[in-house]
Amino acid sequence: MKTNLPLMAVIAFGWLAPLSAESPDLVPGVWKRVTPPGVTLTPENHVFCQGVTVDLKKPGTLYLCICAYDVKKGGLYKTTDGGGTWKKIGHLDEPLHVAINPADSNHLYSVDGVRGDTPGFWISKDGGETWSMPEGYKTISEKPVGTRDLYHVAVDPTDFKHILVSFHSPWADGKNCGVLESQDGGDSWVAHAPPPTLKGGYGMAVFFLYDPVKKIGDRNTWLFTAQEGGFFKTTDGGKNWSSVFKHPMTHGGNQLYRAKDGTLYSGGYQYPARSTDNGSSWEQIKTGLAYSWYMGICGDGENIYTASTSKNEPFFVSRESDGITWKPLNDQKFSAVPFEMVYDPVNKILYSASWEEGLLAIKLGTSK
Repeated sequence: MKTNLPLMAVIAFGWLAPLSAESPDLVPGVWKRVTPPGVTLTPENHVFCQGVTVDLKKPGTLYLCICAYDVKKGGLYKTTDGGGTWKKIGHLDEPLHVAINPADSNHLYSVDGVRGDTPGFWISKDGGETWSMPEGYKTISEKPVGTRDLYHVAVDPTDFKHILVSFHSPWADGKNCGVLESQDGGDSWVAHAPPPTLKGGYGMAVFFLYDPVKKIGDRNTWLFTAQEGGFFKTTDGGKNWSSVFKHPMTHGGNQLYRAKDGTLYSGGYQYPARSTDNGSSWEQIKTGLAYSWYMGICGDGENIYTASTSKNEPFFVSRESDGITWKPLNDQKFSAVPFEMVYDPVNKILYSASWEEGLLAIKLGTSK
């Protein structure tokens, strides 16, 4: 299914609706925990949030990936009221990220990995209630890949059937892992070798550097980020890679956000990173930010938000017109945040799936 329909057009057609009465009562400018009841996250029990995804066609519907060293305590959770009520769905042990078809809210992809009995690429056609692994993925995960252990998924913004996945474990050679690409919704796959100068490390992420609305990049322009070796870019669909940033991504992953002027922002080890040339070069962002690890980064069209994985630190904000100078969002402080952040533009709510803090939500507006 191909789609290139801007979000504002979706809103104009009336497909989106505000949150229900069961939704959490949020004070503008103040973070509130909306973690599913019964999910206890502490450093000691090693239960934590990983990916979070909002359905832009049905704001208030979110998917939250709960991961745990004891996989019985993890799984996929869904809310249809912005975190007021939750339901555990599906059978996945360690889901890491979920992608939603913008044309069909019931059509989902998920990647699972690191631990448990369900690593791999999964498809749901019923909003996450049931999942199946396509035979094509099973086949290529045996040869030449040699593992099903995934880490990240990216979807072409103009074609939901065009998918990239990256890995947590090395491929059959025991050294590095590359990228798998599907152009038919996961039925068949092509393996792309890792960048030649990749040093290794567990867990890689992959992204499309493609914005059809701004006419930036194309379906063959990708970013590959590694925990050892830094960032790599291809403009020919993985045939050739260029090293574009020496600093690595953070263990756990990194998120990519494109501001309305086309500038890219990424989480990164030590500091977030910024690119003004569609990922061909990057610079670390330091002004106002703590030396730490950064993963999640997200914006609302006016401001950009991030936070570090340090103890007792605030979330930080910068104007999209700036992007270099940052300041605390408010006086609330947290620990080990966030893996991934998403923004609900209809209800103006920012969500952060955090390691030790659970799922946090803030109504953007006047700060505390």
